[in-house]
Amino acid sequence: MSGYELDQRPVEVVVIGSQLAYGAVGNNTVARMIEAGGHRCVQVPTVVLSNLPHYPTLAGGPVSDQWLAGFLDDLLAREVLDRTRYVFVGYLGTADQAGIIARWLVRARQLYPQLKLILDPAMGDTDVGMYAEPAVAEGYREHLLEQSWLTTPNSFELALFTGLAITDEQDAANACLELLELGCRHVVVTSTPSEDPGMVGCLLATSEEDFDQVDTPRVASTAKGAGDCFAGLLISQLLEGASLLRGVQHAVSGTALALSGAHRLFGGTVPAGS
Repeated sequence: MSGYELDQRPVEVVVIGSQLAYGAVGNNTVARMIEAGGHRCVQVPTVVLSNLPHYPTLAGGPVSDQWLAGFLDDLLAREVLDRTRYVFVGYLGTADQAGIIARWLVRARQLYPQLKLILDPAMGDTDVGMYAEPAVAEGYREHLLEQSWLTTPNSFELALFTGLAITDEQDAANACLELLELGCRHVVVTSTPSEDPGMVGCLLATSEEDFDQVDTPRVASTAKGAGDCFAGLLISQLLEGASLLRGVQHAVSGTALALSGAHRLFGGTVPAGS
């Protein structure tokens, strides 16, 4: 570690995604949840925006290919990833960014074979539809899906990836099998249908035979960033040594707290580790 750095902790996660001046989505939230657990991460932006695009004004845009490649290359040049366990990839500003990240990850794994890719294909949701370009969806699928240790789509994104309608738990399970066949090791679907309309499911597929469904009461909220909150909480738990199922259970409950306004990191009173 260079003597220039005030923070001498090892980098445990590389977080790649959107970055906002104002807003609790993307890197802002994923990194926040990881750091709250006492783990250091570095943030690499794919887009830099003033705020969510839902507001009347919006400034910023995608990071250039040259800049993104340079950010990633300099992490290797600084030789700071020897203790890094996960690379998280979220929202992409352009389809070309998927290839840039994928090629960098191949080189990074030659030096640091322990790196595991967690892919959150941020493409859209049931309430707003598609908010990424169709080419971005293909970029995830072509360049990053096969390299992922874990993929965390919501039901809308799972349907986009597979072309299957997701109307119940069995539909979600069948779609997960397709993603496993495409090469990713594990799948977590963060908003699967539940038999109880008052509940929302989170389906974990760890193999073609092993599925677990974690249900939680549905929270009425228009807030954005639930998937980012989930990812950050899950990664924090994995860094603590939790199993994938235990991490999912913790992330589900923590995300529900955040959406309800009860999570301490978002102005509530319930401790972050609850």
